[in-house]
Amino acid sequence: MKDIYKKFRLKNIFKEDESRFVIGCGLKFSGIFLGSLTLIYYSLWILLSINSIYFESFSKDLPIDLKDSFLQLIFSKLYLYFPEFFACTILLFFVGLYVGKVLLRPFEQIGSYCEKKTLGEAAEYNPDQFTDYKLLSRFSEYFFTHLESCIQESKLSKQTIPPQYSKIHSPPFEKVFFFHFTMIVLIIASIIGTLLGYLVLNIEDQIVDISFRIIGKDNKGLAYFLDNQTRIYASIVISSCLIITIGYLGLCFHLYGKIAGAIFGFFATMRAHLKGSFKARVHLIGYPHVRPFSRQMNKFLDHVERQCTIDNNKKQNISIVNSNNKR
Repeated sequence: MKDIYKKFRLKNIFKEDESRFVIGCGLKFSGIFLGSLTLIYYSLWILLSINSIYFESFSKDLPIDLKDSFLQLIFSKLYLYFPEFFACTILLFFVGLYVGKVLLRPFEQIGSYCEKKTLGEAAEYNPDQFTDYKLLSRFSEYFFTHLESCIQESKLSKQTIPPQYSKIHSPPFEKVFFFHFTMIVLIIASIIGTLLGYLVLNIEDQIVDISFRIIGKDNKGLAYFLDNQTRIYASIVISSCLIITIGYLGLCFHLYGKIAGAIFGFFATMRAHLKGSFKARVHLIGYPHVRPFSRQMNKFLDHVERQCTIDNNKKQNISIVNSNNKR
């Protein structure tokens, strides 16, 4: 029970690099939404402040303090929609956690397979068929199949590199990853855009109602002002959707940069090993969230090297004993 308790303590979770990466993904997903919401509320505050000055120009002896009324309107809407905003923030946080786990899953599969094989346990490497990292998943499957044959033959040997992998000298652009992430971004942007658009339009209706009650519907200047101001509210909604979309697309490139170099590092090590550089190991700088899995793979490569050497020595000893018996 103590081991289980230690495993799930929060401070232990934050000590692990991969856990911090996953939690960071969740915070980034929810942070973009909160940042966009803050920007929209600030834009509305500026717009309502201009409205207050405009309405006060009609008469300084208005029955209410417009500035306070408009501020109360904003905060009342924030309080009214707080459950929706809170639920959306939590949902986006868990979406980010899921994306973080998906990003690390191919590395976890490699690390888990290598660890089991190092400990002498039965293990099969079966990468996801729909994984986002086609280069890593397909080549690692080819690589581990070759190592299995080396272990069975007790001999490390070179292997021909397939042509499609021989000319790769930098992290490739994973189209499947960006396609999946774009779909997630469009779904998130549409949901958030609808929620924020409804909020802005609701506030606009309240402003129009307050304006007509204070100034009167017969004022042509007020009608012209409010009619043109509708376009500003629409631009706030459109710009918020654009900001959210650009923010999450930027996050897509940011997160891909967090794993692209690691993908190439694993691939380059496997390819070098197949070419005959049996001392090649994965050495990653700047990717702490992937480093535990690279250590597991390096230990497995050390294990394979030792195993093949031991088996060869055993074969040599057996042949020597057999030859002595014949004599």
